[in-house]
Amino acid sequence: MKIGLTQSGFKYKINKVMKKYLLLMSILPVFLSMLSCASQLSNTNTKTSEDGNMVVIPAGWFIMGSDMGEFNEKPAHEVYLDTFEIDRYEVSAKDFAQFLSEKGNSSGNYFSYDDSATIIDISNYKTEGIGKETGKEGYLPRKGLDNYPANNVSWYGAYDYCISKGKRLPTEAEWEKAARGMNSGIFPWGNSFPDSSKARYNQKLQEHDPQALVPVDSLSDGSSPYGVLNMSGNVLEWVTDWYRQNYCDFCDPEGAEFTDIANEIANKGKSPERISDSHPYIPPKNNPGGPTAGSFKVLRGGSWEEESEMKIRASFRYWLVPMDRRNNTGFRCAK
Repeated sequence: MKIGLTQSGFKYKINKVMKKYLLLMSILPVFLSMLSCASQLSNTNTKTSEDGNMVVIPAGWFIMGSDMGEFNEKPAHEVYLDTFEIDRYEVSAKDFAQFLSEKGNSSGNYFSYDDSATIIDISNYKTEGIGKETGKEGYLPRKGLDNYPANNVSWYGAYDYCISKGKRLPTEAEWEKAARGMNSGIFPWGNSFPDSSKARYNQKLQEHDPQALVPVDSLSDGSSPYGVLNMSGNVLEWVTDWYRQNYCDFCDPEGAEFTDIANEIANKGKSPERISDSHPYIPPKNNPGGPTAGSFKVLRGGSWEEESEMKIRASFRYWLVPMDRRNNTGFRCAK
């Protein structure tokens, strides 16, 4: 008596195995995604500050910069930061307008009013019964835009606002860690391409209607591993650092901390910060704060007007003179 499978029985067994295989393959991506999320959560250990509006970023190492990005993002390098806190949201038009009304805006140093601003200078605004007709002065969020990000803000306006709240601007390294987390994703939410649920970019701004932007508490799908919102797109965000072309002109690609020329300069007791225009800076690995002087300040995160996803990556760097006040410049604070 022969023991075996008939042709139909064999096909049945094969089909059963294939179904199990296909089921496993369909579940595997979900399982891997869950593992990735769990890993990310375990690495970030997210905590909220006492007032609920700031996020605690724990001390530790992360990879800053990108070897695959623009020239000024290179090289990717390890950075250690102490624990710090950063605003969960960009500073809103309502809050910055109140600051301007209280502190003033001498010579427009903090803010520049135009038709694309989320804040109105009521001394120059002649609609809705306010402005020169009533003799009022001060600043208000544009109607319906209280919770949109303040824009047209200079670095000085951002800096002094944060100081007035008992905070400060984040360093460039702090901003990038808050955006990327310990896993150093390409975007705050990870490595998948952005869409309209994650980032506000590739928009056109209409006069008197700056709703190319979105409210500061929107797009939670695009939040960083620590739960910080709108770190890609919406408005460019000022940080405290002076701009330098790249992170480490003297870094040895073989892994040594400095090249021979940097060591030679260091041994002679000369500061490497002003060696030449092409080699301005050797950054520390612990709590870097940028060069001590410069002509431009760094901005991060890209904005509503970026047409390319490349410009809203977490490692992308932008720079402007500190007095620049544009319809895509805003900020958030840290401490």
